[in-house]
Amino acid sequence: MPRLAGFPTDATIRFDGTSIPARRGEPVAAALLAAGRPLLSRSAKYHRPRGPFCLAGSCAGCVVRADGLPGLRACRIACRDGLEVEAQNAFPGARHDLLGAIDLATPRGLDHHRLATWSLLANRAAVALARRLSGVGRLPSAAAPARPSYPVEERFDALVVGAGPAGLAAAEALAEAGRRVLVADEAPAPGGRLRARLGAPGDPDLAWVGAVVRRVSAAGGEVATGTCAAGLWHDGGAPLALLEGDGRVRLVRARAIVLAPGGHPQPPAVPGGDRPGVLAARGVATLLAEHGVVPGARAALLGEGEEAERLAVALARAGMEVACAPSAEGGVVVGRGRVRALALPFGRIACDTIVVAAAPAPAFELGRALGAAVRWDPGLGALALAAEEDGSTGVAGLLAAGEVTGATGPAGAAEAGRRAGRIARG
Repeated sequence: MPRLAGFPTDATIRFDGTSIPARRGEPVAAALLAAGRPLLSRSAKYHRPRGPFCLAGSCAGCVVRADGLPGLRACRIACRDGLEVEAQNAFPGARHDLLGAIDLATPRGLDHHRLATWSLLANRAAVALARRLSGVGRLPSAAAPARPSYPVEERFDALVVGAGPAGLAAAEALAEAGRRVLVADEAPAPGGRLRARLGAPGDPDLAWVGAVVRRVSAAGGEVATGTCAAGLWHDGGAPLALLEGDGRVRLVRARAIVLAPGGHPQPPAVPGGDRPGVLAARGVATLLAEHGVVPGARAALLGEGEEAERLAVALARAGMEVACAPSAEGGVVVGRGRVRALALPFGRIACDTIVVAAAPAPAFELGRALGAAVRWDPGLGALALAAEEDGSTGVAGLLAAGEVTGATGPAGAAEAGRRAGRIARG
């Protein structure tokens, strides 16, 4: 069952010359998963199969060429009728890439720095060949439209990075105090993990998300989706932010910045953990809830806790066979162009999809760029942004809340966001 009933397709896109039914506005990755096409591209060096994983714009597994533009993430391209999509770094196509022989011919790895170094002439020829066989796509088919040489600086009382429960709660607290706040999130819609609908009763929901967006707008602020916070830095003692989205670059100065970008889903650290068909749990749940996409027939769900349990139930209701395991530790993902099974020390799970429901690694990079400290979180096995209970980071004007500071549920993230928002009021 590629897609649940009640989610009719109304457009057609083309992927490597094949027509794929789609729903207008849904991510290209969603349409391809619904069509049973998780293999979207090949890796730059060894030409190993690649497909979407995070479904949230934070990995590069689903990079494709769309309408002549290379290097675009399929999970961030909206479907429209007639959209042309191509796999990258593959010949003649992603499914049957002849250059995949590089991986098979170099079982011990390929050191491109030492190619044919026994001869200067041979080395130059080998390097020239390597350049033609690797890379991340051909140049754009047409020149990019001209942009202003420098964006006009915008001023807000506060900038909130992330429109999940923590970021929206901070924005709500600021808007209630009459502060003009800009909320930036790379996702196409606000809500963050709430869009996956895996929360417990009493957690914030999408109705609350809509109410916060309206409150922020009423206070003169803005919730800018599809907008990436590309960088933060100090400028004359005050933080400055560079945002990119909707085809424009924005330079934003705010008295306070609340970081609530959540985290990056992590693939299983086992052989084959990067194969097409290995998907992040919240991305799968969001596609299922918003577009009715069922990613396969049999799933191995990795993870523990209430979120994993709720997703297992949702996938089973959608018609998938679900086998659960706490992790893939000591295992191997079987399959090349697509997952075929998960071999674990205690047995083998036949599956065409592996869903990873582990807590994400905190997205601390922006905070670190401004000098905020990080700490090792042994429970996550990752670094997290160090923050006090009120969100303070030790950097003037910079606060943090939610999963960027460590694992927490939606309700806990929202409460942390409210505390940070109250401090950010000044």
